[in-house]
Amino acid sequence: MAIPRVFVASTCYDLKYIRGNLQYFIRNLGYDPVLSEAGDVFYDPKKHTHESCVSEVTTCQLFVLIIGGRFGGAYKHSEKSITNAEYEQAVAHHVPVFTLVEQSVHAEHHVYIKNRDNSKINAKAIKYPAADSTKIFDFIDEVRKASFNNAIQPFQDFADIESYLRKQWAGLVFSFLSRQAEEDRVTDVMSHIARMSEKIEFISQQILKSVGSAEARLLASLYDTMLGHESVRVLLGTHHKPSPLHILTYETLDDCAKAIGNPFVETDTKEKMSWSSTGEINSKFFPGYRDDYKSLRAELLGAVNRAGMKPEQLK
Repeated sequence: MAIPRVFVASTCYDLKYIRGNLQYFIRNLGYDPVLSEAGDVFYDPKKHTHESCVSEVTTCQLFVLIIGGRFGGAYKHSEKSITNAEYEQAVAHHVPVFTLVEQSVHAEHHVYIKNRDNSKINAKAIKYPAADSTKIFDFIDEVRKASFNNAIQPFQDFADIESYLRKQWAGLVFSFLSRQAEEDRVTDVMSHIARMSEKIEFISQQILKSVGSAEARLLASLYDTMLGHESVRVLLGTHHKPSPLHILTYETLDDCAKAIGNPFVETDTKEKMSWSSTGEINSKFFPGYRDDYKSLRAELLGAVNRAGMKPEQLK
């Protein structure tokens, strides 16, 4: 049975007892702890040991980040720590991160933030008893200012860490189960709607066959064809209300839009939008919509001719 792998990232020597307790705690939960000093990291002979540690993060499903008062070893060719590089790898691969900061370091981080831009003092000359480098505070800032997954929890001892992780991981499981239940409900509703749509379509077809005129049956078929074309969806999305007669009457998409509402405005925008509700059409997509309209018009004309009718009979 597959079980979650939990990567524990921190400096080793100053936090070795915390790391040891975490290893025991994670294993008791039935998860697989991954700690570099325990031989859980595969050190690829073709890679630097730093790269191996960072690469191992991508094989894990949870990431516990412990920030203490030591900066630790610098990642190769970088001013950031190895722990920082491991964290960035977790974020890049969307691994859930649970960050805990030693209480004294957390408190001194606030002092650092308050004074680093103060021109009246030499912020670099300030000594912080709980932290051996201000780079630790910059690392905390990186985590805190992330656009998501940026919660930070201070701790005094391992009991605080254990309590926090138990609650967070229980919440993670609850969120997963709730989301799964909601997805199942949505799936059931969509299946019901699909079945009802099929029934409505079947009943509509039977009514048309039994009491509808030839014109009514043809119109129903033409509307069905129209709804399958992107050019019609663009017209509807820009508040135009095209009918089969409109498509049959006007040879181009531009003429049709102008005749039944506001004309389209072609725009050379760098945004990803293909069209807006105000009638602006991205020039990148406009040729495709025009071609689609021509194809649709040919389909409708063919259907009308096969039915032995003329467009004016569809008024």
